Amino acid sequence: MNAETWSQAWRHAAREFWSTEEPSSHFTTSSGPLVAERIAEIVREVDARLGHPADFTVVDIGCGDGGLLADVRERSGDLATRARWVGVDVRPDRRSGIESVVSEAPAPLAIAPIRGVVMAHEWLDEIPCDVVERDHDGVNRLVLVDRWGIQTLGPSLEDDDACTEFGVDAAEARAWLERWWPLREPGDRAELGTTRDRAWQWMSRLVDDGAILATDYGHVRIERELRHRHGTLAAYRGGRLVKPLPDGSANLTAHVALDSCADAVPGTVLSAQRDQVVAPPLPEEPSATEVERHFEALRLRDPGRLGGVGWLRWDARR
Repeated sequence: MNAETWSQAWRHAAREFWSTEEPSSHFTTSSGPLVAERIAEIVREVDARLGHPADFTVVDIGCGDGGLLADVRERSGDLATRARWVGVDVRPDRRSGIESVVSEAPAPLAIAPIRGVVMAHEWLDEIPCDVVERDHDGVNRLVLVDRWGIQTLGPSLEDDDACTEFGVDAAEARAWLERWWPLREPGDRAELGTTRDRAWQWMSRLVDDGAILATDYGHVRIERELRHRHGTLAAYRGGRLVKPLPDGSANLTAHVALDSCADAVPGTVLSAQRDQVVAPPLPEEPSATEVERHFEALRLRDPGRLGGVGWLRWDARR
């Protein structure tokens, strides 16, 4: 197999990996009762703003096994039976009460545009993206990779024609890097966020009236410059961090440039999970359930870990 850009190799690897694997077998997410409750609050809030329409729909992009969508449905009051609940993923979901749409999103969806909420939990970080590295001459170049993970530096981003041969719009890449992730020193790397920006824009077009919501691991420019000079590309298999190989043996992921996504859809509000999940104080004699919920909230609000997960929200209005 010849060397490809990371986005090309990643796309092939993801198709191979998800054709046989279940998400729960390889990694844990921040989804859980408290996150489901907060999303359900947003769903009910949007439903109220729209006047409780009969055609209210909730769509979960990259729903995996449908567990989070089912938990949100369970906590959404009368919407559990009044609304249409749709899970979109590369494999069908057969949970009761949830309509399954098999699609390699982002792609055209026959159900759109909808009135309601489109959500995506830890999906944007799995959208394949290209990797760029600054070489020893100070030139930003595409990183190419083969199936065995051997990486080489490809064409310069200043060479439009050479980049086009690899399916990369060099002018778009240069502009994105300059604004969102400038590389300073030889060896600095960046994951181009253009594909994630387009995915967020695509989500906004799925809604005629309502809201879109995405929660994901991510960063903003100051964090990239201080903490992520060599990028965030990673892979998980069996719950463990492994070397990123585009051979279909592991789940590939990279953090999302949240500020770039927010800018791609004007009006997007970016917040952190620690601002969305509340940790209520414990009573003097708490029950086991209250203790469990309290410490789960603290885990989700930890600013150094899950508390930094980004929440993107955009409200569509007729």
